[in-house]
Amino acid sequence: MSLHPVSFQWSVSTPDARHADVADKVMERPLRQAAVVFFNRSAPVHGHDDTPQLKDQILAMVAHELRGPLTPLQLATQLIRRASADRPEVLRSIDMIDRQITQIARLAEDLMDATRVDRGALRLSKVCVDVVAALAAPLTAAALAAAQRGQTLTVQIADRTLRIEGDPVRLAQAVDNLLHNAVKYTPINGCITVNVLADGKDLVVSVKDNGLGISAALLPHVFDLFAQSSRTIAASAGGLGVGLAVVKAVAESHGGTATATSAGPGTGSEFTLRLPVVLERRMAGERT
Repeated sequence: MSLHPVSFQWSVSTPDARHADVADKVMERPLRQAAVVFFNRSAPVHGHDDTPQLKDQILAMVAHELRGPLTPLQLATQLIRRASADRPEVLRSIDMIDRQITQIARLAEDLMDATRVDRGALRLSKVCVDVVAALAAPLTAAALAAAQRGQTLTVQIADRTLRIEGDPVRLAQAVDNLLHNAVKYTPINGCITVNVLADGKDLVVSVKDNGLGISAALLPHVFDLFAQSSRTIAASAGGLGVGLAVVKAVAESHGGTATATSAGPGTGSEFTLRLPVVLERRMAGERT
């Protein structure tokens, strides 16, 4: 099962990165709180059967309106960056703007996924997937995010020839959500460990951290849509509690499971994605 173990670590910590992280959180908090208040007020009203449909329409509209300004904003930051190559104070501000644009883009995608998960309409396009290639982008993004917070990210891939039948975009999205969750709930200088392996015909991806942990009251509901909204505000970590609901939806759409374990607050947590879609290993010498 473990033919070619591979691991790497990426740990960087700078005063500028920590300062930027604090500044970003100050800017994110009002939008996040307003969004959660909206969702809390959008509960179905007795006697109004069209409320869920109306909420989906509002979510889709908000997501569209959030996406609209992002492209011109990205172009503007690129132009300012080129014109300010010799002004580090401007470049730091542009870096912060870029991170905020990324946060808004993620929020818009979360809102769209929320409507799909709520309707059970998460679309899949299954093909033969090279697991290492599919996970390269989310692992790289997580390494960069962890580096900005001085965290150590360790990745262990037990079998680099692993192939699965699944949706590569949704697989990458599910793992990216788990990694994003781990980074934002793990403190500065914390540790995150990712294990990717095959267990019989199952692909198993586990993400373990030594971060905030999960209370016994929240643990059974951690994959529910918007379940983490109150935890998110308390931790000032961003997000609407949609990411883990998407992970669960991706797992179940592949006939698999998503689970979470934690001994409680302050003890860290571990999330495991299990998909029973592993194909036969390539024979030795088979061309890729």
